[in-house]
Amino acid sequence: MINKVVLSDLERFNELGRLVNANFNNLFDLSSLIGSETDYVYGYYDNDELVGFIHISKSYETIDIVNIVVDINKRKMGIGYKLIDYVAHLFSDVNNIMLEVRDSNEAAINLYKKYGFEIINVRKKYYGNEDAIIMKKVISNEGC
Repeated sequence: MINKVVLSDLERFNELGRLVNANFNNLFDLSSLIGSETDYVYGYYDNDELVGFIHISKSYETIDIVNIVVDINKRKMGIGYKLIDYVAHLFSDVNNIMLEVRDSNEAAINLYKKYGFEIINVRKKYYGNEDAIIMKKVISNEGC
């Protein structure tokens, strides 16, 4: 089930976030995100346990995926795809979904391509020795 992440999920939110960035706790404050008018965090729950989340920032007709994280033991079960799909359908006024991903993150790039994202740019050496791949999905109000 997908719902908004709540403050009682803080510990698990940070635990999952550290899977993608060891400094996650210092970069993202869940209480600020929950109170934001532009940022949203939706979680995928399995038996009431947060096993994945998507953090987006919405500005006008564009959604930027800031983070998408799924528990290591729950990957390859379609959770990431479901989170993206949920957000894409939730905001009917959105025309574009954008994201940035490390070029070494092949699993994520494959997920995004499966959902219809296309590579629109590459930021060379953005992550030190790694490139950042910029991807975009154009969506219509009729669906994804």
